[in-house]
Amino acid sequence: MSENVKPLGPDGAMRCFYLPTPPKLAADWQLSQPGSLDSLIALNGNHWRKILVIMAKLSAPDNDWRGYMSKLLKHDEQIRFGADALSPLAREHYVCGQQSAIALGLTPLSEAKTFRHQQENQSQIYLLPYLDYRQCPNALIADLRQLRDSLVD
Repeated sequence: MSENVKPLGPDGAMRCFYLPTPPKLAADWQLSQPGSLDSLIALNGNHWRKILVIMAKLSAPDNDWRGYMSKLLKHDEQIRFGADALSPLAREHYVCGQQSAIALGLTPLSEAKTFRHQQENQSQIYLLPYLDYRQCPNALIADLRQLRDSLVD
């Protein structure tokens, strides 16, 4: 990674999200602590709650994203910040926003596209708008989940 920012989530995660900017974290913050995501949201505000909810909606194995929030970033997901290369271990890559796409050497989304999919070796790459409700609404999340599920079948 180009920046000296530690990713959030396990190194062996199968799903990796790429964001341009990390959240602020307390010096003693650890993802493994109970309530770690709540403290991240408390320090960074509603903006990060929205990001994590969209990640949960994309990551949950079913429609129970609220129940999945307690598992988010614990086993199957990782967030990389300012990355200039895709995670070699992830199978699904969610490139969020133009800055992340450019940093990874990918063509950003045009304004007319809601998301784009490409396959590279055994990995699925999904280029998305930044994880915000206005840019990444529930309809886009549902369409992306449907596409992703059809690729697995």
